[in-house]
Order: sequence, then C-alpha cells, then structure tokens
Amino acid sequence: MLPRDAIPLSQVARTAATVPVADPRQQAFQRAFAGMVGQSMQAEVLSKLPDGSFVVRVNDTAARMPLPGNAQVGTQVPLTLVALSPRPTFQVGSGAPAFAEAGPAPGEGAPAGAQQPLAYLQGKDAAALVRTSALLAQTRNVAGLGNGAASDANTSISSAGKALGDIIATAQKADTPATAALGRTPLLGAPTLDARSIAGALQEGMGKSGLFYESHVAEWAQGARSMRDLSAEPQAQGRMPSPSDPGTAQFINMQLTAHEQARVAWQGQLWPGQEMRWEVERDASEGGAAGSDDEAGTWQSRLTLRFGALGEVAARVVLSGDQLHIRLDAASEEAGQRMQAQRARLEQALDAAGTPLSTLAIHAAPEADNG
Repeated sequence: MLPRDAIPLSQVARTAATVPVADPRQQAFQRAFAGMVGQSMQAEVLSKLPDGSFVVRVNDTAARMPLPGNAQVGTQVPLTLVALSPRPTFQVGSGAPAFAEAGPAPGEGAPAGAQQPLAYLQGKDAAALVRTSALLAQTRNVAGLGNGAASDANTSISSAGKALGDIIATAQKADTPATAALGRTPLLGAPTLDARSIAGALQEGMGKSGLFYESHVAEWAQGARSMRDLSAEPQAQGRMPSPSDPGTAQFINMQLTAHEQARVAWQGQLWPGQEMRWEVERDASEGGAAGSDDEAGTWQSRLTLRFGALGEVAARVVLSGDQLHIRLDAASEEAGQRMQAQRARLEQALDAAGTPLSTLAIHAAPEADNG
C-alpha cells in the first residue's frame, strides 16, 4: 500500500520561459556536478532574485535554487547532491527531509526571465516522496527491472527517487535498527533533584540530537538561531557521513518517523552512570494533525531509569488537555511498595507546580519463582 501522504511539488518559480533539460546551458551545469552524487558541499548565498529564489556559488559554479526561509546573502548553506538528472537535486542541510532542484544561474546570453521551474520539498512532502520511492524501488526489483532489464512502460523512477529510495532501503536492512538518537555525553555533570535543571537538560539534549537539524537550519537562515547553536549538532560537527552510510540512513529514517508519526526518542546518560531512555509522542487524532503547530491532542512521554535502591523503573506520563496521568512500573514488589509510600509527596509536588495529578498507577513485576 502506498503511503497516505500526497506528494505535491511546491513550485517556487513558474515562468513562461524555461530552461529545458536538453538545453546546452543545463547540460553544462549538470556536467559541473558529474560524479559528485552523495557528496556534501557548502553553497555561498550570492543574491536573492525577484521570484524568491537565490543565486548561490557551489562547487565554483553559479546556480539558481530555492532556499529555506529568508536565507541571508553572504552566508553559507550546507548541501548534499542526491541526484544529477533530470536536474541536479540537493538535500538542504545534512540528513534532511528537504530537497531543492537547482539550475544554471541567469547570466549573459540568457533571455530575461529565462528561469526553469524549481521545486523545494520539505516535511511531509519529502517524507512521502522518500517512502514512495523506496516502495517503488522494491517493486521494481521484484519485477526484475532493477538489474538492467528492460523497463516497464508503467514503472518510472527518477534519479532523485532512486537515491532517496536507496537511503530508506539501506536503513531497513540494518541488523539492529536504530530507534533513538544517542547522546554521546551525560546531559548533567552530577546527580540532582532540581526539576528545572533536569527538564532543561532533557530539552537541550533532544534539541541538539540532530533530529531537528533541518528545521534549525531554516531558523538560522531566518536569523532566529545562531551558528553557534547549530554547530552543536552532529551534522554540523561532521559526524554524519554520506546518505549511503547505514548509520546516516537509519538516522534519516528516524527523522522521517518523527515527522510522520510525531514520535521521537533519545537514549543516553542523564548524568554520569544514570542511563536513560526517553520517548515523546503526540496522538494528534484528538486535535490537530501531526506536524502542525497546534498543541492540541494527547502527549505521551516514557522514561526508563535505573536506581540503586529501586532498580529499573519505567514511567509513562500522559497529558491530555489539563489531565495528567502517570503509570510507574517497578522491577520488584519491594520497589513498588517504596514508591507507594511516597505517593502523597508526588501529588503535592505536582499540585505546587500547577499540574495536579489526575491518576497515578503503580505496578510491580511479580517476584520470580525460584522453586
């Protein structure tokens, strides 16, 4: 079954005069990037055109392409070439579900306004394109069309679609699928009971995980985020190899899942020695679509922690409107009893924070039968 998402191409520019794919200028432009599919590069923003697209210098070549938000002239934007034909297509940022076609920049000898239509895809549009491309690629292989066999008249996959489909196919073949962004260093330097410090560290850890890097690039282009903040993420630090790398492919797959299903996960150390897995998910069925800015709906958060006195504890927190529900799962009867004894303290703390507890369920795993 094909994904339910539609795959519209958002046209950035549409003019009567276009540069055909077979035009000599277009062919020369493509040759400038021959053999560079999968490579990352920097684009220097030279100018902004009246139609909203930009002229950039990339690989010592002037190109016209759309960029996210209000990109500033004189800055640089990271790109990865994902396809060469029918027109060079770039991934904006690193590991991004956002793609832009590029064409030769308007220059001497070009008719006034002779600019090809360019497309910029992001978010759900790009996610749907990637997953559909992967499905078509699998169908093509099953049909025996993937190894140089004659193409079926009803099966057509663009170079960009093949490249993106390969990324998802690589992720799906992994022996151990990645399900969470991995924290490389503890979020806090030492144990603490300060809720604000813990909440701030969790927010920063998830924000700098790289899962939202492309939206952060767009914010940077609009002047809403500093380059210093952006440089703290793994893509900006060069820790993301090319899209054909299995680890990168799995990370891109997690980004698509985050956007399509409104679910993210982080795994690492809260402080030295305190391992934690944290998941956040939104059920948009009760209000607002996934990926929208509407905060309605039901939010779920899951935490798994291990304590010296309690052992492993799993917590599930559900926030639906102003209703807060918590379930705690303890590893033993003794740990469950200890948490039950502190039930009143938790309720009082939540009341003081302005988030009264609606329900609290504490469950303990049954004792192992040693007989």
